[in-house]
Amino acid sequence: MITEIGKFSVIGPLGKGNFGFVFHVLDPLLDAERAVKVIMLEEAYTAEEFIESFNEAKILEMCRHTHIVEVKEVDVYEFKGRKLPCITTEYLKNGSVQGLLEKQFVSVQDTCKTIIDVLFGLEHAHSQNIHHRDIKPGNILYNDNWRAKLSDFGLAFGLEGQAFNFAGYNAHLPPEVLANTAQDELSDIYSLGITFYRMINNLVSLDIPYINKQQLLKAINKEKFPDRLYSDHIPDAVKKIVNKAMKPDRSKRFMSCLAFRQAIQKIKFGIDWRPIDQTNWTGIHNSQKYTLQLFETKKSKYSIEFKRNERRVQEYCYVNILDEATAVSEFYKLISYTTLHI
Repeated sequence: MITEIGKFSVIGPLGKGNFGFVFHVLDPLLDAERAVKVIMLEEAYTAEEFIESFNEAKILEMCRHTHIVEVKEVDVYEFKGRKLPCITTEYLKNGSVQGLLEKQFVSVQDTCKTIIDVLFGLEHAHSQNIHHRDIKPGNILYNDNWRAKLSDFGLAFGLEGQAFNFAGYNAHLPPEVLANTAQDELSDIYSLGITFYRMINNLVSLDIPYINKQQLLKAINKEKFPDRLYSDHIPDAVKKIVNKAMKPDRSKRFMSCLAFRQAIQKIKFGIDWRPIDQTNWTGIHNSQKYTLQLFETKKSKYSIEFKRNERRVQEYCYVNILDEATAVSEFYKLISYTTLHI
């Protein structure tokens, strides 16, 4: 078990990045928690490879922003008997979007707030001619106030003299990258669109059901991957934005992070709904508490009860619905509608 990395005391592992291991550590001199990425170079690495191993840190230094993880320092430390380059960044204790999806339901409003934060950071990176190229739930972290920060620039491209190669996470790659024809700002927008799609639908993973890249590319171009199926509680206005970000035709995507962000910001949100179970949801809007319940009556009919601060709101209550399918449909229509209107 690793207990020390250079001057740092290891608290525990945080995961494995594109080029190495990431640890949660304590800087004893500053009494500050940090994250350290150990870059795992080959045994016989060259001087050029050693210098390139710090590209991520250089990019983070270039792209300092409220919504991008902050680089603290770089150094060379001994790790498992080898001297290896290490990049130290701020430690964000609330973890990643991936971790959040694995633990709990993520609401429509929380999803949109996260994507807006990331778009601010990504817009800044693009202004520095940096392309992230690996946007996915595991690479979006939360600070103490649950504001999102884009992290892991290990595959990022844009430094002067940096050699270009196509890169990224297959399930989030746009068709132009799979076809080896382009990888740029619009490619990042597509990958963030896939991340948006996963968050809004609370998808922990996005499995590729195809046996080769050619089949995957064909499915993406026909908009069959992802399948564009959405949970019933999601409003059409939000789905429209996600679908545009995921357009396989580059000319039909958002042309910039600014345009993408402004499309989300134009939405006026109502109730921030979350499920207690399938037939009971609770929400908040302007410090008022809302509940929505679907239940079967003694007469084998169905009713929907909508309450604000424990008082029925007659306008949104339904009684004596004749069949369950209709009742469920009306129940989710109410959630979708009041997510934007109240």
